[in-house]
This record gives sequence, structure tokens and C-alpha cells, in this order.
Amino acid sequence: MDVGELKGFLKRLKWKHEPHGNETLRSVHDTEQGPVNVYLRLTENWLIASVVPFLDSLDGDNSFELSRWLLRMNRDMRQTKFAYDEDGDVVLSVELPTESLDYSEVEAALRALLDDTIDHRSTLGRGTR
Repeated sequence: MDVGELKGFLKRLKWKHEPHGNETLRSVHDTEQGPVNVYLRLTENWLIASVVPFLDSLDGDNSFELSRWLLRMNRDMRQTKFAYDEDGDVVLSVELPTESLDYSEVEAALRALLDDTIDHRSTLGRGTR
């Protein structure tokens, strides 16, 4: 997969996007919880799509309870996973191997990313700045 093929998939999905650095695209989706920024990055072997930030850090002081909840969600979610970035913000990502990757796999993964973002932001009652 290359950036051109990814752009074609995003066009079929009706995801507006713009370049964001080398091999990265940014797509913004309006939801009831506010805008969802999805960054799509291609590496040699992976397509990585991330909601950045999923939740802003609380001045780098995320609670133990939040961390436990994120781990439980990681266990229960099929494709998407939570992590902390270097600023302490919570990120939700999906990673797909690019070998033999087809449109239906990308569509399912990106739909899961948006659905899980909306569902879990709503559950937490928090959004981004």
C-alpha cells in the first residue's frame, strides 16, 4: 500500500483529508462530543490510524482508575487500543499490516476507530480541548 492507494480508500469512505507531514494524512470528523482528529500514517509494513488526542491529559496527571479502565477496554475491544502519548494524552489507535490490505479491512478498522471514540468519550463524559 502507498499513500495514493490510501487516499483512494479515504475518498471511497468520503473521509476528507489533508497532508500532515511525510506519509501522514489528517482527517477531522465532527461528532456530538466535538471534533475527532484521525491521523493516518503509513510505514513500510503498517497503516496506523490514531485519534490524537482521544482525551487530553489532566496536566499529565491521569488517574490510576482511568488507566485501569483503559486496560479493561483494551482487553474487550477487537481492533482498537488505547495508549498514552509522550504528553500524557490518551490516544486510541488501530494498526493494520499493509501486506494484502484491502478496502473492506480499512473500512472496518476506521469505522471501529470512530465508533469506539464516540462510544468511549460518551462513557467517560470527557472530550478534547
